[in-house]
Amino acid sequence: MATIPEKIETIVLSTRLRLARNLSAYPFPSAMKRGQAEDVLILVRDALERLDKFQEYDMWKLEEGEGMLLQEQHLISPALRKRKDYSAAFISKDNRVSVMVNEEDHLREQYIMKGYNLYPAYERIKGLDSGLGRLLNFAYDKTLGYLTACPTNLGTGMRASVMMFLPGLTYSKEIDSLLPRLKEVGVTVRGVFGEGSMAEGYTYQVSNEQTLGLTEEEIVQKISKLTYNLCHLEIKARRKMLEDNPIALKDECLRAYGILTNCARLSDEEWTARAVKVRLGIALGFFEVSNTDEFTDFLNEMRPASFEIENGLIGATKEAREEARAQIIVKELPAYVRKA
Repeated sequence: MATIPEKIETIVLSTRLRLARNLSAYPFPSAMKRGQAEDVLILVRDALERLDKFQEYDMWKLEEGEGMLLQEQHLISPALRKRKDYSAAFISKDNRVSVMVNEEDHLREQYIMKGYNLYPAYERIKGLDSGLGRLLNFAYDKTLGYLTACPTNLGTGMRASVMMFLPGLTYSKEIDSLLPRLKEVGVTVRGVFGEGSMAEGYTYQVSNEQTLGLTEEEIVQKISKLTYNLCHLEIKARRKMLEDNPIALKDECLRAYGILTNCARLSDEEWTARAVKVRLGIALGFFEVSNTDEFTDFLNEMRPASFEIENGLIGATKEAREEARAQIIVKELPAYVRKA
């Protein structure tokens, strides 16, 4: 196996493996009647209960804030939130495993890990899928592989993806020329929340587009190799950033940190914009971070729904939310990040 690139922990934020599966006895969700959707949900629930313990979240019961929280944590998709009739998510206690039921397909199994962990994530989702495959009759064709609602998922039904922080390639505009070249080799680049979403703060989701004609192992190997290549390009682009305009970049990042640690009110929009500059400062060596995973958790906890629910601010005024956010950031950010 190739050597892991330097500073990969500042580039690959998380890893996700997702498998699309359908039950052979039922039409795809878009063509199901309500009773059939309920049957699928019962069958999947019973199968999962025989494998492990999961918390069930029924979409028709969720409050808007609860659904948004799960979406922010990448445990459910925007599409699942919109499908209220007998759609659900089964989530493990550690929030790594999520099985969405009656989204575009009957099942969307996914395993999420922090940082670069393609091979461990694959081994774990493969174990879950094998267990479910013994208990449920998946729709499968000897020629086409697993049958899916969207033809682009035919074959393995697998999406192997990494969330990457690419400020260097974005700053140099190299990302614009890379996108069509990646598409040519069966790789797609999307925003933080998947298809149809925009890149958020230099952050991109990179995944395989081709699922037919490759084995699961070949897909993981392909995305792993691509991730390494992008990491090397990103590191080179970051060095060029520093060569071109080091003082201006440092000033920009330090000012963002200074404001975040010395403010009385902070809107979500301003927090997001300045937090990106702090993360950029870490990537460029202007700041040191005490624990990368804990800092990433802290950033995720500051997303709107997560922040409001965790701090009892549902229904609070805009001013109250902004004051509470500022108090938390001023107190806690220096514990994770300090000037190098």
